[in-house]
Amino acid sequence: MARDGAQTAERILQVAHELFMAHGFSGVSMNDVVQQVGITKPTLYYHYADKEALYAAVIAHALSQMGGELSAHIARMHGDTAQVLHGIVAVIQAHNSEDTRMMRHQIRANLSDGWQRRLAEQFYGAMMAPIVQVMARGLANGELQGGSAAELAMMFLCVVEAFSGPEGAATQMPVDATRITQLFLFGVGRHV
Repeated sequence: MARDGAQTAERILQVAHELFMAHGFSGVSMNDVVQQVGITKPTLYYHYADKEALYAAVIAHALSQMGGELSAHIARMHGDTAQVLHGIVAVIQAHNSEDTRMMRHQIRANLSDGWQRRLAEQFYGAMMAPIVQVMARGLANGELQGGSAAELAMMFLCVVEAFSGPEGAATQMPVDATRITQLFLFGVGRHV
């Protein structure tokens, strides 16, 4: 029975992820989830206390997946900073259905302060901390300059997010990992 419960919770999370990523927090009701999963409301509420808890679980799961892949990539890479950053872009773009900018906006707009703090900590641990480490190594070996590791990590993530997710794909500008990495490292100015 416990295994069935775990499978049900996993199915709820999967369906809720699809719905929330397609329609946002406000565009999804608990009834939508119940109908799509094919369960009763008491079953849904047994696993997730309310819509806020369900959305937080979806975000936490997505961050955990992306963060795990990001950390694994960084651990495997022993090349220069550009190669590591290129791989980070590829990992993030492989998760284009998880629009991290939209997620953060939805969290700020719809979740309580407690959930916002918990998810901000998870976002930092899963996404920012590994990138900060890469930037710190790049600064230490002289490949990077122009800010602290945290500042560079935030700038890098902003550039990546601008060309990733559903919005990036919708611009009809296929900007790949190489171009994004070059944009971050070298900018768009003419080098004299």
